[in-house]
Amino acid sequence: MVYSTPAKNNITNEGVQLLVDNSQLMVEHKNSSTVATKEIFDLEFIYGIEYDDEILSVHLIEKEKEDTKVIGEAQKTLTNIRPQDVKWHLRTLQFISVTGDDKQSLSEFAIQFQQEALPHRDELPKTRVIVVLNPTSGLQLATNYWKTVVQPMLVMGGFSESNITKLITESDGKTRALVQGVAQELTDHAIIISMGGDGTLHEIVNGLLDASPHCRIRLGVIPVGSGNAFALGLNIENVEQATLKIIQGKKEEPFYMMDVKLGQSHATANWQENIEYDDTKQPTRLLVVMSWGFHAQIVSKSRYLRYFMGNKRFSLVAMFLLKFLQQYPGELVLKNAMKYNAELERFIDMEQDVVLNDEFTYFIASKQHSLEKGFKIAPFSSPLKKEMDVVLLRRVDAETLTTASMGAFQGGIHVNSEPVEYYKTTDLLLRVKHKAELCLDGEIHDLPAKGVVHLKVIGSSSTESNFTVFV
Repeated sequence: MVYSTPAKNNITNEGVQLLVDNSQLMVEHKNSSTVATKEIFDLEFIYGIEYDDEILSVHLIEKEKEDTKVIGEAQKTLTNIRPQDVKWHLRTLQFISVTGDDKQSLSEFAIQFQQEALPHRDELPKTRVIVVLNPTSGLQLATNYWKTVVQPMLVMGGFSESNITKLITESDGKTRALVQGVAQELTDHAIIISMGGDGTLHEIVNGLLDASPHCRIRLGVIPVGSGNAFALGLNIENVEQATLKIIQGKKEEPFYMMDVKLGQSHATANWQENIEYDDTKQPTRLLVVMSWGFHAQIVSKSRYLRYFMGNKRFSLVAMFLLKFLQQYPGELVLKNAMKYNAELERFIDMEQDVVLNDEFTYFIASKQHSLEKGFKIAPFSSPLKKEMDVVLLRRVDAETLTTASMGAFQGGIHVNSEPVEYYKTTDLLLRVKHKAELCLDGEIHDLPAKGVVHLKVIGSSSTESNFTVFV
């Protein structure tokens, strides 16, 4: 539907023609010259529309110009290959009627415009919103983003300030218990917003699953952490875009994660059938990654550099570990697996369980295509699909591992190289020969010799829980 109205810019008093067509707002400037100029704004970037005191205000998010500096292929290394962050900002357009006779036209335009751009706005004032904010995530910018971006956008978008509750995360797993308690009191269609990194989201989702709420809960993910892998898996790259998805509420989906059990098996034959699991700990579900070997060591040894170096710490530690590269002996079983065939560019069903008893250099099981922005280690993975992706290299040298890592930063082309093995599975068992460190969603856990990690894919919507995520 096409509709338009004459108006004036409230700041410059310049005459304009406002027109909505094909999911775009067009502002045609009628300046003194004979050539009219146009500004075009996609409706998908609008988070608020007001008509108050005869002023039409349009609130939107806008991408800033990117740095066009390009690094040559020959100059790229693990320390400079990461993509630059794209910045966004909030912008408000304001218009008034040209004459007194045009006031009704501008008012009617505003009503029609709001119904098209923000069709769910009338539902938002009565919606309960719980924001779980981690002030120490990433570069510790969450509190500032909340005050300057997220809260103003939510309120302007239509949520009632009295229905928004902000909770601050607590250490030592207390956030999980906090969310569990809150979830048991929520009613249908409530929204829980994770404002932190993957670790914060891990605590929230595990708390929700612990609560097993019978009502339907919607999850919003606002990335302010270091890696933000889950958000990247949903193609959410910034705070403004994430908040906009919650306000517009156009699409929400159930998602999948990995249920993890740790145990030990000293059996020499059929070890996978003779595992003693540790049932003393709470169930753990992973949204991002389980890793062992080289990747787990990067995470382990870079923990203390987080606040000083951001994501660059991973490259620095990786280059150090490459100089003293180790191999990690273990036994792997993949059930109902598919293996990626680079020549056919698709996954092939494996007729039998994949069983590997070898030395592994690199090993991850992931539900996300990227573990940080630009590092597309499992390029065909998605939180919305029910398989986990397994990427591994066996008995490779430092040069081969470096080449594979560079390929992950170049759109995931490493999966086309022969040393890289890439699988999809729903059920995985790994037994390590020696005492080892595991990375479970960014947290380091010790596994004893002959220790076993067992992963199974589960969904967010089941007989025990029912929650979705804004996408």
